[in-house]
Amino acid sequence: MCFSATASFALAGVLVPAGIFTIAKIDRGHSAWLPLAAFPLVFGIQQGIEGAVWLGVDGGRQALVETAGRGFLFFSHFFWLVWVPFAVWRLESDPVRRRFAAVLVAAGAMFGLSLFLPPVLVRDWLAVERVNLSLDYRTTLIYDGVVSRLVLQMAYAAIVVGALALSSDRRIKLFGALVAVSLAAAYVFFAYAYISVWCFFAAILSAYMTVVIQRDRRAAQGPDMRGMAGAEQ
Repeated sequence: MCFSATASFALAGVLVPAGIFTIAKIDRGHSAWLPLAAFPLVFGIQQGIEGAVWLGVDGGRQALVETAGRGFLFFSHFFWLVWVPFAVWRLESDPVRRRFAAVLVAAGAMFGLSLFLPPVLVRDWLAVERVNLSLDYRTTLIYDGVVSRLVLQMAYAAIVVGALALSSDRRIKLFGALVAVSLAAAYVFFAYAYISVWCFFAAILSAYMTVVIQRDRRAAQGPDMRGMAGAEQ
């Protein structure tokens, strides 16, 4: 499919209500699932913001590109680095895995801030361009000239995918494997617009959380679901 404002807004139109539906399925007594249940909603919001970036690029509205571009960067460069390990930490019952997840939350926060803040604070450190029917978010980072972008991308993947793989719930592990495959596919086939394309793929994959929570009623009702009882203590 062609990436465009239409594609981004269409995906947002599906994920936002799906996310609201997923969150509504969570029983108050099992709120440990809420961070994971929020994935589709947040990805939907992110795709809506990227739709605004597309409108700015297509219409030559630089102010919109800069504002929406930084909004997109908040999610892609900071939010997910913190939220994914936090979601795993919130649900996990095993104390050792939980401690590792907490470490990844802290690492994600520090790493994410170092990626996100410079392009936001320095105007010329973010440029968004259309490349081969995709958007390329060209950022200047404090690591430039010191650490290669490939190493930074591997560190990003280690935090996000590593957190999901850390979970003792096999369904979350499966989600982590799907995210890893989407990361690899985006890098191999869409390296010219890696961030935008991977976020698009990940947004589609986030619907998996809706399927898990809708089909398995234990996520809303059963106290014996793996990880849920411990996470609520």
